[in-house]
Amino acid sequence: MIAKLSLKPKFYFGKNCVKQNLGNEIKNLKPKCIMLVYGGGSIKRNGIYETVINEIRKANVKFIEHSGVQPNPTDDDAYKATLLGRKNKVDLIIAVGGGSVIDEAKVVSNLVTNTQYKNAWSYLDNDGKTTKQAVPLFSIVTIAATGSENNYGSVITNTKTHDKWGVNNPNCPVVCFEDPTYTFSVSKWQTGSGCFDIMSHLLEQYYDVDKHFEWTKQYIIANMKVLLKYAPIAMRQPNDYEARSNILWTSSWSLNTLASFNTSGGDWKVHGLEHAISGKWNVSHGAGLALITPTYIEYMCKKDKEFKKLTIDLSYALFGRKSEKYFVSKLKAFIKMLGMPKKFTDFKEIKFVTKEDLKWLSATFDRNTPDNHQLGIDIYNLLYKLESKKLKK
Repeated sequence: MIAKLSLKPKFYFGKNCVKQNLGNEIKNLKPKCIMLVYGGGSIKRNGIYETVINEIRKANVKFIEHSGVQPNPTDDDAYKATLLGRKNKVDLIIAVGGGSVIDEAKVVSNLVTNTQYKNAWSYLDNDGKTTKQAVPLFSIVTIAATGSENNYGSVITNTKTHDKWGVNNPNCPVVCFEDPTYTFSVSKWQTGSGCFDIMSHLLEQYYDVDKHFEWTKQYIIANMKVLLKYAPIAMRQPNDYEARSNILWTSSWSLNTLASFNTSGGDWKVHGLEHAISGKWNVSHGAGLALITPTYIEYMCKKDKEFKKLTIDLSYALFGRKSEKYFVSKLKAFIKMLGMPKKFTDFKEIKFVTKEDLKWLSATFDRNTPDNHQLGIDIYNLLYKLESKKLKK
């Protein structure tokens, strides 16, 4: 197997990096019309919006806005932004927000120029194939979580069916701005959810690494150690610059071609299992991952000797004890510290779970992650056993 490494985008990292560098990067591209993409408006309350708009105005470029991107972005909203971009002939998109905003912006940047797609879902259904170059994309990160600014992936939810699919876009952002102070105002819930999203990406790639390639394994472990050190500090002291800086940088570098360099493919299906849950109930992705992960690891350690060995090795590397049970106990403690759920009904969006819900989750997971039918049934039922409430008929 030949491993391939492609490192993008250009990064600006540190306090005031947007104010000092965004204008010049806009001028370098000489766009005629910029589309600003963002979420529910928190960037207007914390001053980030004003900073970005001032830099665009200094560059003397026309701009339009698409706001209201949801935490689990939808195909309908992505196509709404696409039509706006096509109408105004945008030639630069600036995504300001977390992974959801950047995920949607990546899809939009391709759909604006590839007019053969008459809706966003057909683009996902066609594996993101394009014939024309995408509109260039800048990202300004406001939450440490998905690392979407540093890769080609997007995850979009189908408004009608609630299927949640990933797609590998032909492009990732060309320039990324990360000011750790922009993450100070992130709520405890979103901070915890983001931190576990980072941990999940690292775990996913750890279990995929070729057992003979130590470099990537140690890179992943080093990032896990940084996260384990600084996440508790950020939860206690949200304005701690050192903690926020380390978490933000770990987020970006935990889902790129370094963390997956020379991987051979493994048994990590947690993201697919979670996509069914957040597709149905619109819960925070990282929180959904926290719900599933301990149960999944316990299940896989019983089913797969190699998975169990990798878990024992990781337990020793992180916590100094060779025990898969000890590793799961430490992971659960980490999840509790982050304030993440341990059962379905810990989510405010999930009042109860029915038999039909479990069937829907299993069927959706099976449709989106083929050849794993029994795995989905087993995991969702194990998760239900953690409920204190009786299953509704």
